[in-house]
Amino acid sequence: MTANPTQDSCDHRALEVSLLLSASTVVGLMAGILLTVLGTAPGPAVAGGAAALAGAFGLGMSALSYVRKQAQ
Repeated sequence: MTANPTQDSCDHRALEVSLLLSASTVVGLMAGILLTVLGTAPGPAVAGGAAALAGAFGLGMSALSYVRKQAQ
C-alpha cells in the first residue's frame, strides 16, 4: 500500500486548538473546585468555572493568533 503524500501532513492548527481546549477545561475545573472549597454555592461556582474556561480559551486563542502572525 502506497502512502498518499497529502495525508501525511499534520493539521497543526487543529492540534493547537484541541490542546488549548484541554488546558482551558483544566483551568475551568480548577476554578470551580477552588470556588467550591472557598464556600461558594454550587451554582455560582459552576458559573465561575465556566467563565474561567471561556476566558482561558479566549486568551489562549488570542495568543496563538499573535504567535502565528509573528512567525510569518
